[in-house]
Amino acid sequence: MRSACPPIMYGCKYLNFSRSTSELDLIARRIIDEFEGAKGVEYIMEYSSPETERGKKLRAEICRRLKLTSLEFQSLEGEVKAIGLPHDRICTYCWSGL
Repeated sequence: MRSACPPIMYGCKYLNFSRSTSELDLIARRIIDEFEGAKGVEYIMEYSSPETERGKKLRAEICRRLKLTSLEFQSLEGEVKAIGLPHDRICTYCWSGL
């Protein structure tokens, strides 16, 4: 599976894009919490990156749970580039918390 966006790490607080009532409703956050507990939030950007060990571990676990053979996410930088607008004109809260 190939996702056109990074993994969603934060429920949308602006447009209710996601239906989550808790960050742990999001599969990525639930897995991070299972791996590291409450301190996992400190490593969200690492888990979002396809280049880090944490990012690879997250994708592997999502693959296992969803019974996929492979999974890749678009990077945040790639997403911004694909949209074609300056980063400061795009809401990236659900991916980065910013």
